[in-house]
Amino acid sequence: MQFPAALLIIALAMWCLVKKVEVRLTLFAAGLALASLAAKPLVVFEVFLAEMGNGKTIGPICSAMGYAYVLRAAGADRELVQLLLAPARRRWWLLIPGGCLTGFIANIAVTSQTACAAAVGPILVPLMLAAGYPAAAAAATLALGCSGGGSLYNPGDADLVAIHESSGAPMKQAMGAMFWPLLGGFVTAVAVFALITKRQPREGAAATAAGFVPPPAAGRRWKALLPPLPMLMIFALLPGVMFSTPPAPFEKGLPVSHAMILSTIIVLLLCRDELTTKVKAFFEGLGYAYANIISLIVTASCFIAGMTQVGLTEKLVNLVSGTGLGGKLAAGFFPGALGVITGSGIGPSVAFSKAVLPALRDNLPAALDLGTLAAIAATFGRTMSPAAAVVIFSANHAGVPATEIVKRTAPPLFAGFAVVLLLVIVRG
Repeated sequence: MQFPAALLIIALAMWCLVKKVEVRLTLFAAGLALASLAAKPLVVFEVFLAEMGNGKTIGPICSAMGYAYVLRAAGADRELVQLLLAPARRRWWLLIPGGCLTGFIANIAVTSQTACAAAVGPILVPLMLAAGYPAAAAAATLALGCSGGGSLYNPGDADLVAIHESSGAPMKQAMGAMFWPLLGGFVTAVAVFALITKRQPREGAAATAAGFVPPPAAGRRWKALLPPLPMLMIFALLPGVMFSTPPAPFEKGLPVSHAMILSTIIVLLLCRDELTTKVKAFFEGLGYAYANIISLIVTASCFIAGMTQVGLTEKLVNLVSGTGLGGKLAAGFFPGALGVITGSGIGPSVAFSKAVLPALRDNLPAALDLGTLAAIAATFGRTMSPAAAVVIFSANHAGVPATEIVKRTAPPLFAGFAVVLLLVIVRG
């Protein structure tokens, strides 16, 4: 009777998620119920305590968000957006691809999708409205760009950290596995979105639009170079890039948290005005990451621990890793569906990686393929969820219902994921 009871608990958890019960509460309660079913409830408490202090996840994720908050306090995120959108000021046909690309690149540095939309939206949305695009199209462009997966190229992103830790693959290899599928899926989604999105031509629209984005002041343009600084440091010290063997103690590469803290110090030295505010912003970012991202990882780990105790994790691994194409489809379907239901990409992706990838450490290519599919599917699912914070923000910013964004982003994202799946199958 244990297995049917476990399935009932999972079904109740899914029902709670559909009813918008707090995700972390649902995950922890379901994990505790599953472990209790196996007469081992204390396992969940032990996992909770272990994950609360797991420096391998807390360090990269919290320091990356802290750096993002410092960039916002220094105005560097806005300067990057101004620089990237400058070519589209007088060319309306660049607004959709340029707006999506701007959001995507900004999301690499600012790993919070909502914070990224807050930086891009005030510039992009007025531009698109002035060029004749409907408000819903402007909002959808903002959501698609800022939530289309740019953060998956940041080594401090929770999804990448989970893949790296759960599979045992070096971060360089995890990022390499993510690169082409994500790029192909995002480009496809943007291309389809641009093709199906119409505007109402207006006389002088380009000139009107130009007025919404004044060129960056000459004295501030250099700030646009600050957001990619930690990524440049990390890639420069990867073995085989600038050095065959990087200098000690970074023979295996520069740790993510080191790069984020060093970059923060550089920003503080270059932008010395209101120094106290920027330092406070860094620690506010740490706190935000712990409260909103680490907490999801902690409770997802509790849920996985409960699943493991009743044998569901082993069954999930067999389902996903042992059926070829069917397994890859399942690896995309479950995290993607949960992303739509919960409005979170991190929760489903991290839970999947922690449940499935440890059992595949002896087959790294397969583990990385499944982790990549799950992360991208959960990301795309979040982007077409009316419950996602970034979708709600984009809708409110443009004054349209969130469902209008979903109607416009869902078909392109399905097309994009089809390309992701194809690229993963071909390389496998």
